[in-house]
Amino acid sequence: MNISSRTRNVLVAAWTTLLILLLARPQIPVTAAPFAQVIDFSWIPTSVSTSGQPGQISLAVNASLQNRGAADSFGVSATMPSGWSALTISPGQPINIPSNATQNFTFFFDIPTSAAPGTYTIDVFAFRTSTPSVTSLFRIIVQVAQATPTVTATPLPPTVTPAFTCSDGFEPDNNPAQAKRIDVQIPQEHVICPTGDEDWLYFGGVGGKVYTIDVPVMRPGIDLSLELLDSQLNRVAFNDDFYNRDPANPNPGDTRPRITVRIPADGIYYIKVRDTAGRGGVDYSYVIVLLDESSGPTPATAESVCLDAFEPDGLPEQARLITSNEVQENRRLCPTGDADWVTFFAKAGKRYVIYTDTRRYRGSNTVNNDTQAGADTVLVLADRDGVSILDINDDVPGGNTLDSQIEFTPSVDGFYFVQVKNVGDIGNQFVRYDLVLLLCLPGQTDCRRPASPLPGQPGNPVVPPATSTPIRAPWVTDPINTPTPTP
Repeated sequence: MNISSRTRNVLVAAWTTLLILLLARPQIPVTAAPFAQVIDFSWIPTSVSTSGQPGQISLAVNASLQNRGAADSFGVSATMPSGWSALTISPGQPINIPSNATQNFTFFFDIPTSAAPGTYTIDVFAFRTSTPSVTSLFRIIVQVAQATPTVTATPLPPTVTPAFTCSDGFEPDNNPAQAKRIDVQIPQEHVICPTGDEDWLYFGGVGGKVYTIDVPVMRPGIDLSLELLDSQLNRVAFNDDFYNRDPANPNPGDTRPRITVRIPADGIYYIKVRDTAGRGGVDYSYVIVLLDESSGPTPATAESVCLDAFEPDGLPEQARLITSNEVQENRRLCPTGDADWVTFFAKAGKRYVIYTDTRRYRGSNTVNNDTQAGADTVLVLADRDGVSILDINDDVPGGNTLDSQIEFTPSVDGFYFVQVKNVGDIGNQFVRYDLVLLLCLPGQTDCRRPASPLPGQPGNPVVPPATSTPIRAPWVTDPINTPTPTP
């Protein structure tokens, strides 16, 4: 072999070796650069600062999560400082937030008794449950101050300190005589404690004005109810859960109560707050606020007052049953154009009398005998088909009244219908009446609307009997010395 052949063989061998080494080398996968994920939801504000002392409990911070993307279910998590208990988040998660909508959150936390003075950070993360890797940060900065030193006097007799104390600055407020005043537009924070506790408040109501009693903040674990009573402790309104704070997005899971009512007359009104299951504890706190609205020259209709206990009953097919010798109290012709329908069973040959009575609701100003302002009822008796008219009455025949009455003796057994309307289709929350169905006894001559109103709930406004002892509101001018109400 000549030199050229050997050189060629050496070069071929070198290239072959190099190719084998390259093929044996591990392959490094090529990964495309990830796309940047868009965070289309954010906190408002992004951070907040608060302060407290070691051992302080139930500190509350509010923030709102704004969803600028598609509707989705969101979750919230938190990273706590070392040694701190978990954050309580209200409402619970996951929670659905519509597109371009905002959800309010309240964060409750306790400062450990062992926490040294300094600055601590709580990081709260929100994430879409569909893409949990994308988060938005809300930061709570907590400044823990030096605990207030306890001054111990020398030598004093030993003092017995109760191991468990329930107090929110308003106690005792467990009954009407101990009720504490609440002013409009000024929120108050209370605690339902101990178990079975009730909180009573009072305010001076102006007749004709609309008031809203709301619980905007309620700690998880309790389910409060609100009851509004007049000065004689007659119930005016009640609510357990109010889910329609945002009519565009009703929330059936919202168990916070709210009452909106038009006050019928000037006077003292009481608010009773309690847990529906009778629970209580030092961490069962809530915020209550009293809001008032101007009535204006013509009072607007308050929906919660307009609907009586018998609604809906505006059509024959919605007619409510009224039985013989029954009194259906506190019906309302509201709103304008309202009609109330009832049905009753009548037996052939028997005599029935059905009438309206507005006298108990006539108000304090007597202008024309016992007539109620705005009330002039009309009764229409319809046959068993709910359409064919058998009788109509505007005013009781021979009576000094605008109430209506129909006497009826059927020839056929069956269910008959009665419609109640107001002359001119006028209706508002002040037009109230009682509806009475009498089944007359054989030969009875006084089977008709009586000369005096039926006994029962007092009229409007409430006038206590002459022999009663009114409850005087504990008007407090000295916050230190709360006088006991005197009879």
